[in-house]
Amino acid sequence: MFKSKILTIHAIILIIGLLLAGLYFIPSANAASKEPGASTNTSGGKRIVKWVDSQGVTHYGDKLPAQEAGRNNSEMNNQGVVVKRNVKSDATTEQLDQEKLAAQRKDNILLASYTKEEEIDLARDRNLQMDQAALQALTVQKENVIARAARNQKTADFIQKRNKPIPPYLSEELKLAKSESAKLDQQISARKLSMEETRKHFADEKARFIALKQANGTTTTLPTPVQTNPETAQTAPEITKLQNSKTLSKK
Repeated sequence: MFKSKILTIHAIILIIGLLLAGLYFIPSANAASKEPGASTNTSGGKRIVKWVDSQGVTHYGDKLPAQEAGRNNSEMNNQGVVVKRNVKSDATTEQLDQEKLAAQRKDNILLASYTKEEEIDLARDRNLQMDQAALQALTVQKENVIARAARNQKTADFIQKRNKPIPPYLSEELKLAKSESAKLDQQISARKLSMEETRKHFADEKARFIALKQANGTTTTLPTPVQTNPETAQTAPEITKLQNSKTLSKK
């Protein structure tokens, strides 16, 4: 009897000890599972992976797709806290992605700037106007310098025929005209080069615009003009007169 009571007391003490131990270890395990370095979460034991593709679009998933292997990504826990960053070491791929994004932004700007090909031609002509005006002014200056130099040279030749020395001011004028002419030639060449670059720039933009429109299936076609024979073509007033004359003849 006494021994059974002792065994019962020991059993009760053991059960209480096990309960206390469980209350101590369970919170510790829960706290450990919530640490940033933990590899599991409550949704399924996997972290959330975040990455940005070559188009600049952000994605979330339980792992990187095979085609995105090696791309920069971040791992987050179920609270959305970043616990790990995986940075790729391939600088070449990253540069290519940046170039691709830049090209795409350029295409978007091009499509937003124009609605049809003719607008690109008009923009080109507007950009050429300043260079054309400057080129015309430089050409006139060059002609004036050439004419002045010709007059001064004629005077110098006349003086030399009379076996007299050319005055210093006249020599300076001839040198100055030569220097001005060379400077104007450089400016004219620079303007012509600028105009060539402008034409090439808009030609490239027009070609790219057409390619993008064709890729999107939204190419714009101009209506084909009706071809008429000048010898047989009749204006509206002439047709009206002809119809009236026929009506009168019938009466």
